[in-house]
Amino acid sequence: MAIPGLIRNFESGAPLPANRFVAADIGDFMATKATGINSPILGVTEQGTDKKLRVDVVMTQLAPIELGGDFAGGEYAVSDSEGRAIPLDPTALADDTEIHVAGKVLEKGDAGTIVDIHIAPFVIIK
Repeated sequence: MAIPGLIRNFESGAPLPANRFVAADIGDFMATKATGINSPILGVTEQGTDKKLRVDVVMTQLAPIELGGDFAGGEYAVSDSEGRAIPLDPTALADDTEIHVAGKVLEKGDAGTIVDIHIAPFVIIK
């Protein structure tokens, strides 16, 4: 079954792996690896960059994401330093003034597992 959504092609200054969060970079339609909660999330790569450093980014809908932490399923996710999904833990982020949330992980899984995420980025500003 097809899951309609928005997928756009971006250019990157460096290779991007598959199943990772990407963030907006400086320039027109430029993407870079998300490197934490301060990265403005664009979406998720499904295949990584090609030989010309272009990448399709799933910006809305469901997409496969690699986990960087353990999920029970149903938690909101933020990016770790490698662009993997980790659970949003407001108590651990109490000192941060801006948190970029990527969406909600729909399945349970351990770090290293690839699961589906519903991409719905938003920002928490304190």
